[in-house]
Order: sequence, then C-alpha cells, then structure tokens
Amino acid sequence: MAPPNDPVNATLGLEPPEKVFDLSDGKLSVGGVPLLSQVPENVTFNSFSSICEPRDAPPSILQRVIAVSHKGGFLGFSHVSPSDRLLNSLGSFSGRNFLSIFRFKTWWSTQWVGNSGSDLQMETQWVLLEVPETESYVVIIPIIEKSFRSALHPGSDDHVMICAESGSTQVRASSFGAIAYVHVAENPYNLMREAYSALRVHLNSFRLLEEKTVPRIVDKFGWCTWDAFYLTVNPVGVWHGLKDFSEGGVAPRYVIIDDGWQSVNFDDEDPNEDAKNLVLGGEQMTARLHRFEEGEKFRKYQKGLLLGPNAPSFNPETVKQLISKGIEAEHLGKKRAAAISAGGSDLAEIELMIVKVRKEIDDLFGGKGKESNESGGCCCKASECGGMKDFTRDLRTEFKGLDDVYVWHALCGGWGGVRPGTTHLDSKIIPCKLSPGLDGTMQDLAVDKLVEGSIGLVHPHQANDFYDSMHSYLAQAGVTGVKIDVIHVSLLFLFLVYFNFDSFSLLRRVVFSMTLLSITR
Repeated sequence: MAPPNDPVNATLGLEPPEKVFDLSDGKLSVGGVPLLSQVPENVTFNSFSSICEPRDAPPSILQRVIAVSHKGGFLGFSHVSPSDRLLNSLGSFSGRNFLSIFRFKTWWSTQWVGNSGSDLQMETQWVLLEVPETESYVVIIPIIEKSFRSALHPGSDDHVMICAESGSTQVRASSFGAIAYVHVAENPYNLMREAYSALRVHLNSFRLLEEKTVPRIVDKFGWCTWDAFYLTVNPVGVWHGLKDFSEGGVAPRYVIIDDGWQSVNFDDEDPNEDAKNLVLGGEQMTARLHRFEEGEKFRKYQKGLLLGPNAPSFNPETVKQLISKGIEAEHLGKKRAAAISAGGSDLAEIELMIVKVRKEIDDLFGGKGKESNESGGCCCKASECGGMKDFTRDLRTEFKGLDDVYVWHALCGGWGGVRPGTTHLDSKIIPCKLSPGLDGTMQDLAVDKLVEGSIGLVHPHQANDFYDSMHSYLAQAGVTGVKIDVIHVSLLFLFLVYFNFDSFSLLRRVVFSMTLLSITR
C-alpha cells in the first residue's frame, strides 16, 4: 500500500484551499478520479508547498504560482541501494488519451499520442493526460533533482516508468522526493503555463519567456551557410551567397558561417595541419580542434581580395559536384561497412570505388591537400594575411546592411572536442557511451561518431579560459556571435572520474562560463 500524502508544512506559508491530488491505496487520484493505479509502495507524493522554497522569482510570477500551488505536487521514490541510474514505476493507466513529447534523437524531440502507459516512448519529456471525468487535464513532467535528470519510459502492463540518472558512476543516490512534477487544470494551455511557472520557481534554473528580452536577431532576415556549402564553406562562397541575396532584393542582416571554418584535424594527422577536403557532415565528427584561430581556408584570406576587379571566380556547380561526390562517398562507406559485417566478396571492389571517388573530390578541390582558387585564398603565407578579421571587415564594407557575422562551434570546441597537446589547455580524451534510455532513441551518425571517437574534453575548471580563448579571438576578428552545436555531448560521458564531475555539474559550469563570455561587438 502506498504511503498517504505527506503533511503540508509552511514552506511557502500556505494553507491549501483544497485537496486536489491524493495518493492512497495504491492509486494517485485527482479530484477523486484515479489517474494512476498499481502505484508501488515506494512512490511518494508531496504537495508543492511542502517541497518548494521561495526562490529568486519576480513577484508577479511567485504570486501566480502560490495562487495555484494546491493544483500541483511532486512524485518521488526510494530504493534500498544507491545507484547512478534508477528505474521505478509510477503506476499504470489505460484507456486514457495522452499527448506527449519525447526525444527521438539525443537532441531532437517530437510529439507522440496514445492511451496507456505502455504506449509511451523512451525518453518522454512530459505527458499530458486527458481527464474527461472532471473536464480537466493533468501533466506529468520528469525533472532534475540534485545531480540526476529524469525521463519517462514505457513499462509493461500499462505501467509508466521513470528513469533517474546522473551520467556518472561516481554520483549515486537511492531516493528522490521531487523527481517528477504533476499539475492539473481545466485548460491544457493554462495547464502548461501554470506547471512551468511552478517549476521555474521550484528549480530556479531557467526563466519563462515573459521574463526574457527577445533578442534583436528574431526581427532580422539572415542566412546560414550550412545547406549551401556544408563543410566546403569558404570566403568566396560566403561572399557570393550574400551577393546573390542582395542582388535579389533580400539582403541578409546577419550571416552564420557554419561548420567548416575551424582548424580541426584527426588524431592520426599532423597536429599542426588542418584536415583537408572535407565535404559532408559526418566526415568531421571525429576531428578535434587544434587551434582557436580560423582554418586555412579563411586564415589565408587577404584584405581587399574580393573588393577589387581581380577577385577570384566562383562556380556554384563545383560546390554541387562536391556535395554530390560527398554523398556518393558516404553511400560507399555504408556499403563497405555492410560488406565487412557480412563478409561480402565485393569488399575489394567497393574499396576501389571509394578511392576513385575520393580522388574525384580531391581534384574538384584542386588536388589532394590543396585548396582551389575559389576558396578565397591567396599566394601569400597565412601568417602574412589578415584572415577572418580582414574577411569580416570586407564583408561589412561591401554589404552595408550586414549587422552581424556569427560562426559555428561545438560545445566542446570541435565535434571531437580539443586535441590534447595542441593548445595551452588541459584536454583529455574521455570515452562516451549512451545511457540505456538514450540508446533506445533513433540511431544517428552524429552520436555513433562521438561514441566511436570519444571527446577531447577540456578540464571543467578551465571552462572560462577555454571559451575566453575562443571568443576573445573571434571578437577581435570581427565576429559578433556564435551558434553553439553538439550540446548532446553533455549526456554522452561514460566516466568523468579523471575530472570528478557528474555530467550536469559539467554542463552547468560550461553554460555559466559561456554566459559570462558571450561575444559582443
């Protein structure tokens, strides 16, 4: 039999006007209607006011949350032995329509519907249940408690499972008092607003939209280079892309130079040389950042190169051919992997085809280990050129309405982090592994490659230095902002024993450092 509701204390100085949720006799009920049945004895329910302490929230939000605090509460559970990953049933339901959001990849979410606990998907972020008996709706939101994140999973026999994990074998726990939040309202839109307002007060780790200043970028038209160039992005291509937009009457107010501009290489390559002739996303995912400055394509840009009458030519067909050949090489790589797995007799033939396609790609680039004239390079040494600084200056000279130039970078620098021994920072290769929950999401190359190559992780105590080294250089080079990608690496660290950090402590430190060091003009 599940324990009764805990007595309400005066944490928020409240006396609840009514008892909305009740956990007793193995049932979680709302307004007298059973919501979850077969609730295990180790599951607890605590009212919002008994758990939440007043936080640094605007008075208007705090008052709003207090006014409806009786409509919400927290679910918890306890185990005998501590662990870094705990799985527990919250009870079962069937015949009740729900709408949910789940992570179908480690960084992408989408909706899902069903009518039983077993219909849920792995890594469900919230589930909204219809309660027609009282013409209302209830939302269950798995949240963070201490250093543990949580998600809902499908269980057998219509059970709803909750999984709590720290991401580190060194961070363990056995009990939680507030690992999921439940809230009820008559209107589903009001329900989500009330529930997330309550969590904003409780967690104090995020702000609501009403508290935020809308960034000026949302009212501007801009262009990101990714779909046009992928990893072949170069100064001449960026220039002509902006030129085409301007001549078409829709001049971008900002440009994002996406992945492909950095100085990255692979572990088996010269640590001082950039990887050459990369085309599609996937090829660079085991490469690591080896310097904070721009890669050779941009580093060799010479001031005024594209402003004069003798500017390098640009042939968009070359880019199309490169991308087409890159796709062909990618498909052959998959065929090779399948042939190896199946012990196919055509492996040698596939290898020859890969060599042929790679040569064709190199030729389109101007030769193996070379950059074509269309990359915007010059005949001088990179050390004699102004690189990104001259390029951004020339962009603003030519395109008067261009307010901002952003560049892409991964959370850990490059896709594979920072290569040890190439910078002044303490970087170490840290193995990655998906948690069982995330391993149940859709397979994706970006995850497979990170697991394959691991991450060159800078010591979290050097997070300030790390981002300052990147961002201060970019700021003086005329870059006014960054697009941060590959955030999902924070959940891929198997062991952080070397750093003695759990993944959420690591992410908090990184995000805090990035907040302090955002680029300004």
